[in-house]
Amino acid sequence: MKKPQWLNDFVSIAESSEAMTVKADDQNPVTYSEAVMSEDRSKWEEAMNEEITSLAENNVWKLVNLPPNCKAIDSRWVFRVKQKADGSVDRYKARLVARSFTQRAGVDYDETFSPVARFDTIRSVLSVAATEKMFVSQFDVKTAFLYGTLEEDIYMRQPEGFSDGTDRVCKLQRSLYGLKQSPRCWNKRFVDYMLSLGFVMSDADPCLFVRQNNGHKLIVALYVDDGIVAATHTEDS
Repeated sequence: MKKPQWLNDFVSIAESSEAMTVKADDQNPVTYSEAVMSEDRSKWEEAMNEEITSLAENNVWKLVNLPPNCKAIDSRWVFRVKQKADGSVDRYKARLVARSFTQRAGVDYDETFSPVARFDTIRSVLSVAATEKMFVSQFDVKTAFLYGTLEEDIYMRQPEGFSDGTDRVCKLQRSLYGLKQSPRCWNKRFVDYMLSLGFVMSDADPCLFVRQNNGHKLIVALYVDDGIVAATHTEDS
């Protein structure tokens, strides 16, 4: 299909070099068993060990006996081969994700809504930065959801391949990826932190924060766990 002439000034994703490389999805195991039975078993095991270590360092859960009348949710491993821009393999990544479809409304979660910055907001920040000759930078919060604190008591079965051989379950203390309320918990933690630093939340967009102090202006816009910063001084960006 030929691209319409009026789109000549636009870049089409279909024209990127990625289409000429091996798709990462073709290398991704779907289950834990598939990962440990693959020819890249050692790489996937290393990736899973790194994930478990990260979860332990963040005190995401503690092992307890399942209380009476409580139900433990399931989890699963998600595997992905991260690629470089040229299509070559960058690293093997394994993430433990809670199976949110087993969560019960009113028991395992309540509110789940979490705002993200509007695209109009992002464009406005960039426009202001260009007009006022501000310094712009971008940030990505690694394992962002693990910083959120849960308000509910949620129990999860021990991860496949990493059970201690007992019937104990994981009592979650952090908002593990996959939980319905994880984005909301992370956003609340981020907002509280920004307000503690003296930022003011915009009335037009709850994911836009501004701070002005002694001639220094700093603007931050958050989109889930990514964001942009515009500052009048380099030391603030």
